[in-house]
Amino acid sequence: MIHVCRAAVLAMALLTLAIICSDGPARAQGTKDGAKGEPVKITTVDGVDLHGMFFPSSKKDAPTVILLHTLGENGHNKNYLSFAEGMQGDYSVMTFDFRGHGKSKDIDPAIFRKFPQNQRIGNGKKTTIEFTEFGKEYYPVLCNDIAAVKAFLDRKNDTGACNTSSTILVGAETGATLGAIWLNAQWSLYRLVPNAIAGLAPQIAKDSEGKDVIACVWLSISPKLGSHDITLSRALAVPVKLNGTATVFIYGDQDSEGKSRALALEKALKDTKDPKHRYIASYAVDGNTKLKGMKLLSPELKTKKEIALYLDEVVSKKGAESIKRDFRTTDFVWRAGGVPAPAKTRAIDMNNFLFETYAQFLGR
Repeated sequence: MIHVCRAAVLAMALLTLAIICSDGPARAQGTKDGAKGEPVKITTVDGVDLHGMFFPSSKKDAPTVILLHTLGENGHNKNYLSFAEGMQGDYSVMTFDFRGHGKSKDIDPAIFRKFPQNQRIGNGKKTTIEFTEFGKEYYPVLCNDIAAVKAFLDRKNDTGACNTSSTILVGAETGATLGAIWLNAQWSLYRLVPNAIAGLAPQIAKDSEGKDVIACVWLSISPKLGSHDITLSRALAVPVKLNGTATVFIYGDQDSEGKSRALALEKALKDTKDPKHRYIASYAVDGNTKLKGMKLLSPELKTKKEIALYLDEVVSKKGAESIKRDFRTTDFVWRAGGVPAPAKTRAIDMNNFLFETYAQFLGR
């Protein structure tokens, strides 16, 4: 079982790995590959068409789970689809391909190449991109894909298809690393709300957007992202150590490197005397296995069941009521010290945040 005192916390922690959004109370439909989800296309702020599958729950306002695949794989991998289908009863789940992976290779060159980071990829005439074309320094830019997916799910939230006030991140290896960086950024992201005094400028909301992520499940999280060394304990300090986001670090019981990393992160981020840290844990998958990432969810292992139990417990204790997101008509700012900077403005793109390199959120 997952360790809560080590065993108790994790056992409790691995309760329910599934919170994702749905476009409405619509029932999931079968597709050619047998998946019980709905194909979706989401265009990022820099003109990349992301493709994914949305698995709506039959329950209204179900928590929202976002699956983040390992770089070099894709979100349509059978392991991701199987996991999404298994979680679909109580959760709405989204799995998608990061840019340059799987089906997410089409771009609008005119938009894509406006950004300096993108100009180094391929050539100006191509309308597609490949992961193998990315320089290793480019990888943090893929956090823009997570931002676009979350914005899409926030719009789904307003139809009752999911509840993004109770969002869960499930990431594998480098996908987990991207998720940790993006989550770190969310704690510096604030929406602007109408001023109580008519005629005055909007005010910055009291709470950051980070509070909407109630749980993270990291499968063999990696401290390396391309050419970047990520100090995970720093990247997760605000979300986990300071604010107590439920987080479990999962590794194979024979993966010595993964074990060392998971135990070190638990030790660095968890105060056993702090009640809000109850759901922070490390968890070894029994089975005499060195498997990593989504392979830890293989049918012969009990990981899926443990994760479901963990998430169910977290949702029951920390889940939030669904609220109207009004994403298209809301502006946001970064508040990471100094003068707040625009993070989204309706004057540029109603469906997306502004382009961000995420360099300041790498946990250095």
